[in-house]
Amino acid sequence: MSDATPAGTGQFSKHRIEALIDGIFAVAMTLLVIDLKLPEHANVGDPAVLREALAELVPNLISWLISFMVLAIYWVANHRLYSHVRHADGRLVWFTMLMLAGASLLPFASAVNSRALSDVAQGVYAAVMGLMGLASLLAARHIYRHPQLCAQPMDRETYIAACVRTSGVIVIGLITVPIAAVAPRMANFAFLLIFLLRPVSAAVARHWRRNAPVAHQA
Repeated sequence: MSDATPAGTGQFSKHRIEALIDGIFAVAMTLLVIDLKLPEHANVGDPAVLREALAELVPNLISWLISFMVLAIYWVANHRLYSHVRHADGRLVWFTMLMLAGASLLPFASAVNSRALSDVAQGVYAAVMGLMGLASLLAARHIYRHPQLCAQPMDRETYIAACVRTSGVIVIGLITVPIAAVAPRMANFAFLLIFLLRPVSAAVARHWRRNAPVAHQA
């Protein structure tokens, strides 16, 4: 089936939206590395100076790694969502734009987070992650509740797993703020919990699948 959408139908081409998503994520991922640079006037030919300069870049490197991972997670999540979509409507487009607004802000939030180790800086980062997460949840909910937009409607198990993963990223971002108030250098390590989200979401979805028939009969 062609993905072309006639003018005036209120439908938007899935492929054009996906191209915009890919482009913005690619730019955001590239911009993250700008904050990784050696001091301009340092004599990096001296091994001791180079080691010191690299050591000073460790917070920037950690922030880059976390931000790249976050963008990758949201890109994969969005790719999964749009795999169900045949064409988008206005609401889905604007939910996607809201998510892209967060993605475009993440390099800025990452720079703030790496240069100012504080609960305020961590709050800026968590707010941007929260914006992306909220938009992703709204998009998933819209796709799930509007099967007419889909070539392959999203089943409840897939929807639950997507919500658990996205909500988990938001919660992890939020808990880093109080951690940063007590131990600023340790806050970013909480993002390692992101690696638990996929198995946790799969377990929750399996639990729902096993118990759904019982709940339905009750």
